[in-house]
Amino acid sequence: MAYFDKYGVEFSDDRKTLVKCPDDFQGEYVIPDGVTCIKDFAFAWCSKLTSVTIGNNVTSIGGCAFDNCIGLTSITIPDNVTRIYSNAFVGCTGLTSVTINSNVIASETSPSLFNNRSIRHRFGSQVQNYILGDSVTSIGRGAFENCTSLISVQIPNSVTNIGDGAFENCTSLTSIKIPDSVIGIGNGAFSGCISLTSIEIPHTVTRIGWEAFKNCSNLVSVEIPDSVTDIGKDAFACCSSLTSVKIPNGVTRIVGTFWECSSLTSVTIPDSVTCIEWYAFYGCSGLTSVKIPDSVTSLGQGAFKNCTGLTSINIPKGVTSIGDGAFENCTGLTLISVDEGNMVYDSRDNCNAIIETSTNTLISGCQSTIIPNSVTSIGQSAFSGCSGLKSIEIPNSVISIGNNAFFNCSGLTSVKIHNSVTRFKDAFWKCHNLVSVEIHDNVKRK
Repeated sequence: MAYFDKYGVEFSDDRKTLVKCPDDFQGEYVIPDGVTCIKDFAFAWCSKLTSVTIGNNVTSIGGCAFDNCIGLTSITIPDNVTRIYSNAFVGCTGLTSVTINSNVIASETSPSLFNNRSIRHRFGSQVQNYILGDSVTSIGRGAFENCTSLISVQIPNSVTNIGDGAFENCTSLTSIKIPDSVIGIGNGAFSGCISLTSIEIPHTVTRIGWEAFKNCSNLVSVEIPDSVTDIGKDAFACCSSLTSVKIPNGVTRIVGTFWECSSLTSVTIPDSVTCIEWYAFYGCSGLTSVKIPDSVTSLGQGAFKNCTGLTSINIPKGVTSIGDGAFENCTGLTLISVDEGNMVYDSRDNCNAIIETSTNTLISGCQSTIIPNSVTSIGQSAFSGCSGLKSIEIPNSVISIGNNAFFNCSGLTSVKIHNSVTRFKDAFWKCHNLVSVEIHDNVKRK
């Protein structure tokens, strides 16, 4: 038989398990000393519950026990609690303070707040301050995700890993100290922490996961230690206030890592890097120059696309692959060169362009490009977005012009195409200021 107290709270017959609090309960509730277990959904949807005192004899808090207790502002979990089942505090959007002891362990039957000493549960969107017990070794997936009022977190020296999405979208988090015990920062760990202005990564960290700091729009500085050998895709993407970064010697690939870092004015790429992959520095409009080391063999699609402040670029002799649009919309480019000895590309006759040697195809040009008479084709999007280009003469050697070759060259006013060209399609799309075109009758515009 069940037992009900004066508030209508239901208990088991032996009064050791709190079964269910009425949904319309208002105010504070003190759990009786004899209770050892808070059952699944015990306080679920008690939206007017403002605080609860968990007795010193309680050892277990059930799954969804405080689900959607939106009026609950603080919770203290005493030392005797050893198990918190999954989603115990899910939807507690009013929580501003949580204190939890270091003895909590995983449920044997379902994922919980702690799983193999990893914090895994989401406490809701309003937690402000959190102190972790010193037996915790890992902050797990989504531990504090969307805790939008979380201001500070003290991570103990026992933690070795910050899991995927651990602090994702903690929009009020202004600073965090990562202890020397941490060796890995997971995917999206601090993504969307828009109030984070600086972060110190210890010399023990070897991996920064993909999107780890994505959309940290107020992050001004970050020091990546030499211990880091792996920086994931989009790790610092959209960090629009980041001004400078030094990539540690040991990193071999840059993949979308800094795209849309519009304030980035300085970047140091070490000799260990062999691949600058797709959209690595896309939209880094503050970059005026970048030194590509001799170790680099490939530049991916859009690697420097929309780097409008970039004025010069040099392609080392080891580069054997350049993806489509690697320098598209780099409107400030006036100087492009390829090192002598490059077996795949050249910039013959000081043409200020990149030419694929074997096919004599100009694949990337700029506002000061003069197309050599040995070029036979102009590649797709070769001059796309080159708004500083005023006029262009296509020499007799050119027989084809690729799609969108001069797309959106808004400053282009005159074009002369010699009779060797037999075919092009959409080459001058959106060249709205083009007023003079000299074109031979042999050309087929398709």
